Amino acid sequence: MKRIVIFGGTFNPVHVEHVKTAIAAVEELKADKIIIVPTFLPPHKNVCPAKSADRLNMLKIAFRGVNAEISDFEISGGGKSYSYITAEHFKAQYPKDELFMLVGGDMLKDFKTWKNPERILAAVNLAVVSREDYACDYNAEREYFKRVFGKDFILLNFTGKTVSSTEIRTEIAFGLKPQGIADEVYNYIEDNAVYPPDKYQRYILDNLPEKRVIHTASVVICALKKAKELNLDYEKVRIAATLHDCAKYDDCKNYAGFKLPVGVPQPVVHAFLGAFVAEKVLGVSDAEILDAIRYHTSGKAQMSTLAKLIFVADMIEKGRNYDGVEILRAEYERGLESCFRLCLKEEVAHLLNKKQYIYAETLNAYDYYIKDKRS
Repeated sequence: MKRIVIFGGTFNPVHVEHVKTAIAAVEELKADKIIIVPTFLPPHKNVCPAKSADRLNMLKIAFRGVNAEISDFEISGGGKSYSYITAEHFKAQYPKDELFMLVGGDMLKDFKTWKNPERILAAVNLAVVSREDYACDYNAEREYFKRVFGKDFILLNFTGKTVSSTEIRTEIAFGLKPQGIADEVYNYIEDNAVYPPDKYQRYILDNLPEKRVIHTASVVICALKKAKELNLDYEKVRIAATLHDCAKYDDCKNYAGFKLPVGVPQPVVHAFLGAFVAEKVLGVSDAEILDAIRYHTSGKAQMSTLAKLIFVADMIEKGRNYDGVEILRAEYERGLESCFRLCLKEEVAHLLNKKQYIYAETLNAYDYYIKDKRS
């Protein structure tokens, strides 16, 4: 009887931790081989993956020299890719062998919400790999599994490092070379334009210097990290973060019809002009996105969750290095609302310390959220 591991995922794109995880699973489970199964469309994700042919090709490159089989079973099936169908397919293909399905700790916690989880467990055993940035109470999950499914899972000793596919895709689209993917995979992505910039990213690339492009990419990554948790629309977050500084170095005189409100200080002008450019030049019509761009620097009273998120991401993205930013980043991990209030306090304190003019909308935000302690 052979031991076979099934490793599914979007692989959008495949990165170094995917390969390390696969190798570790084979070694720990003493498996004869591992089957890598890229999804066609993942049921639980809201980002359309790269073309199937490109993801298959990238997997073949990444797993070259590894005892792995790249399967197009889910891709050739089309539609949403459900794990129970995949598990039963490979069980039928290998009826006398022991099958393991490799999942992460975050997926284990959500397993109860998957379609037909009992059918998955009838066909395969779950092998779980931890990730350094995700805490899971495995004892509680084990008790739940035994009580509800009458089965246990195998917890591997290997702990994967944090590599974000979202971060990789974002940096590539902004013309940056990301960490976490093999050079051969990166070369394939570049040669085949797997993740080309959209019109918003293209505008940033064409109109901002490299340093500001890097900042913009980092704000997008920071903001998207919280989008799902906050139940925000992924595309709205991405567009607002991408365009928040789109007019950073523009001159108001270049735009007929733009009127700057009275009292806006120079450091805030680009935010108001940016909202104008986003609407009139780039065709953004969503009022919430435009508002988030307009007030990402100053803040205001009664901000939307999206606006708060862009305000915060702009202040704490990974390129920022002022005193106290690590405190703000730690608070961000705990929650947006508390971090937003700390960021607002930090901004007002900074302006007061520098004896700079404080815009009325910033004072309104401070009064509304800090003095009145509203969320």
